[in-house]
Amino acid sequence: MEQTIFDKYGGIPVVTDIVRDFYKRVLRRPNLRRYFLNVEVDHLIQHQVAFVSIAMGRMPHHYVGRNMRLAHQGRGITGASFDLMLELLSDTLKSHEFADKDIRQVMANVKKYKSQIVER
Repeated sequence: MEQTIFDKYGGIPVVTDIVRDFYKRVLRRPNLRRYFLNVEVDHLIQHQVAFVSIAMGRMPHHYVGRNMRLAHQGRGITGASFDLMLELLSDTLKSHEFADKDIRQVMANVKKYKSQIVER
């Protein structure tokens, strides 16, 4: 069985560090921070650890959050904001020394959800 990106880089402890670093970057951007004004960040991080783990190849049955469309409904997320989040995630993965090939794969997996997240 081929090793997943999730396993290759160290599993939950590493993904947790990545997600925390990613949200520090996101929350420094006023145009992104506005989406998280009434959101419990620690709760969000728990869900994002599960989501990013799946984007890195972990089996989907580990994700217990709402579906993407319901979780983002009514937030008015734009395509530009989604793309900026992807850029920040890519930068975060680079800073955690992920190989370019692995970053491209994670980005491709996350992009599959764009139509369920973006509203305008």
